[in-house]
Amino acid sequence: MSRSATAALRDGVILNNRYRIVKQIGRGGFGRAYLAEDTQRYRELCVLKEFAPQVAHDDELRQAEDLFEREAGILYRLNHHQIPRFEALLKTRIDGRRSLFLVQEYILGESYWDLLQRRGRLTEAEVNEMIRDILPVLDYIHESELIHRDISPDNLILRDHDRKPVLIDFGCVKLAANAVSKSTGHSVTLIGKQGYSPVEQISRGQTLPCSDLYSLAATAVVLLTGKQPDRLYNSHEARWDWHLIDVNPALKKVLRKMLADKPGDRYQSVKQVYQALDARDSSIFTSFISRIRTLKVAPGVNSSSQVAFTSRVSRKSSRPINPLRTRIKQVSRTINYRLASLNFRSVKPWHWGLIASGIIIIPGLISFSLMNYRITHSIGSDSQENDPDLILAQDEVDSQLQIHQRVKSLKLDSSAFYKEVDTIFHQRYPEMAGKQLSNKSEHQQYRQVWYQIASKQLAQRERKR
Repeated sequence: MSRSATAALRDGVILNNRYRIVKQIGRGGFGRAYLAEDTQRYRELCVLKEFAPQVAHDDELRQAEDLFEREAGILYRLNHHQIPRFEALLKTRIDGRRSLFLVQEYILGESYWDLLQRRGRLTEAEVNEMIRDILPVLDYIHESELIHRDISPDNLILRDHDRKPVLIDFGCVKLAANAVSKSTGHSVTLIGKQGYSPVEQISRGQTLPCSDLYSLAATAVVLLTGKQPDRLYNSHEARWDWHLIDVNPALKKVLRKMLADKPGDRYQSVKQVYQALDARDSSIFTSFISRIRTLKVAPGVNSSSQVAFTSRVSRKSSRPINPLRTRIKQVSRTINYRLASLNFRSVKPWHWGLIASGIIIIPGLISFSLMNYRITHSIGSDSQENDPDLILAQDEVDSQLQIHQRVKSLKLDSSAFYKEVDTIFHQRYPEMAGKQLSNKSEHQQYRQVWYQIASKQLAQRERKR
């Protein structure tokens, strides 16, 4: 008889004179999970995961335990700050029966599933940040020749102290028990979750790195929509109903490939997903210099503002930006006129050098001068704008550039970070929701608050490096 068929451990019970049970926090197919205090480590909280597979005989149980110990040994070698630390393998006897527990670090935070139930669907910026934050974890796991097998919203915890997602509950426990179940003719428990795991994993037990990427994308669309996979996936046609998933087309393209039905049609590695996301970000309005030009660096930056920015640039580029540009145009027209009126039959051989200079060198120098002028005068000055409210003080321009440089040095997703700052800003000033901060003087105090929020968020990340 397995331990899972017996009663749960009572609160306050101490195992091996060390681990005091605080409460039961979960129950799975192979046993229960408990929150416990480690009395030998200043009552530090930890998680005890019971391993009690459904087997009939002691020799089968010993075989399952051996396999589990081998799998647990692999987890013990993992060392990543977004994976719960493996503390110990606890062997004990409870009510005369052998019991086996995995002791792991306790992560203080909220699962993404609980977050979804409490708040409703997450924003695209939040989901994008979650994907980018968890990809390095998957890369580390896959480089260690492991597959997680069970990525879902309830196996991702948003850690309180740094707001980073932590990946919990590897499928190794089920893997060990299933190996015994197959050998003894017992039913095999599903590794993974229906809807979150791809077909090859559910139907054939085959797992690949792209299987984890599929599960991550399925988790993302659930968080974006607030709907379970069975409401988003058309099983009759073996496809996701993308019209139900309202997300930026570029991100949708990445998720669609991650969720391809055939493993060969998906991204095959984390690095490929990174490349696709980077390509997506480069197509979105995330250039900080452009944000400085339009001063839409605070709440409300969205796709409509991108259109407005494009229109604004087109209108600006149609008029002279300064006297130098006007003069350059005049020189260029003069050169073209002279060349057009030139009688090439009377040209002497030595004249061709001058003509080449006029055609190639001079326009090149003119273009370089124009480009250099635009670069050195574009940020924060716009001296040809007659409205003094459109001119930023140099210290404000410097603040923007410093924020940009810090974002880059931390290797953050700039789009997600700016939107995170926007969210905090809106919480403080709800009356500004949906409004664009302009470069008008009446918005100066709001811009300064936005810079302060951004600097504070960056400082928190810098301290945790």
